[in-house]
Amino acid sequence: MLGIIIAHKSLAESLIQTVQAILGHHDDLVAFSNEKITTEEAIIQLRDIISEVGDPSEVLFMADLRGGNCWAIARLFARNKPNYYVLSGVNLPMVLSFLTKKNKLNANDLVETVEKDGHRGILLER
Repeated sequence: MLGIIIAHKSLAESLIQTVQAILGHHDDLVAFSNEKITTEEAIIQLRDIISEVGDPSEVLFMADLRGGNCWAIARLFARNKPNYYVLSGVNLPMVLSFLTKKNKLNANDLVETVEKDGHRGILLER
């Protein structure tokens, strides 16, 4: 499965750099920013990215903000593709979960686990 972090400005690239510092790798993970491009240009660029990695049958978009432009682009791109998934609220635990479990779980289980791990990473300490 290919993971695409799609976010505003440099958030996606920063998450990948942080993951690389922790795990030392980021295979099957791509950063994508919507900065200074139209929705149509984003879709074309995403098509090119997916094509460059060999058109994987399964893709997980991890968008920064549900309802935002990045999320909408991912939703448009994933429309009518049953093995393309869109999770919103990307965070470091979500990305780490994706990378450490992508070769151990089938696509549906992986997406559910990544979502749960992203939620688990949010905790109020008092």
